[in-house]
Amino acid sequence: MNAIQKFSTVAQLDFLEKLESRRKRKFVVRGSFFEELDDYEFQRRFRLTKESVAELTLLIEHKLESKTSCNNALSPLEQVLITLRFYAVACMQLAIADLFDVSQPTVCRVVHRVSEAIASLLPDFIHLPVNREECKTVSRKFFNIAGFPKVIGALDGTFVRIISPGGDTGYACEKYLLTPFGNPRTLAEVRYNKSHVLTRNTIERKYGILKRRFPCLSIGLNCNIERVPAIIVACCVLHNLCIRLDDPEPPADPQIEALVQQLELENDD
Repeated sequence: MNAIQKFSTVAQLDFLEKLESRRKRKFVVRGSFFEELDDYEFQRRFRLTKESVAELTLLIEHKLESKTSCNNALSPLEQVLITLRFYAVACMQLAIADLFDVSQPTVCRVVHRVSEAIASLLPDFIHLPVNREECKTVSRKFFNIAGFPKVIGALDGTFVRIISPGGDTGYACEKYLLTPFGNPRTLAEVRYNKSHVLTRNTIERKYGILKRRFPCLSIGLNCNIERVPAIIVACCVLHNLCIRLDDPEPPADPQIEALVQQLELENDD
């Protein structure tokens, strides 16, 4: 996601304008994890820093506010925290429900609602370079990796466990999308493949960072297939939001890492 994580000047201004227009709003959370947890433990559990969670809530709270006068309605911030906790542990919805004193179906509904709200921010956070100057800047950075010219983005796939059979068809070589030679026969083709691999590694590393930040993408999404795309897009949007806000990578959760390793071993078998 090297190429698409950069904001254009216009996108940055739009982002700051939206953020500033909402900063005056206040929100209250029951049993505030902001107060109960220190910065380290908060980020370990919710994958974003307190500051980034606050900024995210300001961006989407207008889509999460309750339309009823019910006193027990979840605040936008509580909904965001429930969703971020789901992104961290995925398959433990009942535990999340107990943590926030709500029902498991409520967790399911909240995750869907918040994921849709975050995914709606996609145009502001995920896009290719939009003008000649940005293309030159990104292309130069890619060229410095392995001498591959005129590259403005890297494309690759990654597996996310879902309740659905599926397959992988790879990518076809196009004028705008270059793929490696399946059976290189000349020195030029061998050198091309080597440069291609080194350049493409940028997106593979980004997928690694993405899945470490949001383990639900490694553990698997045990939910309706129609709801999966919004969750995946939301995680990608949040990844770029964290880059925009200089959010450090969250500390590892030993239990989650052990679960991911176990699933990988089972997959190898």
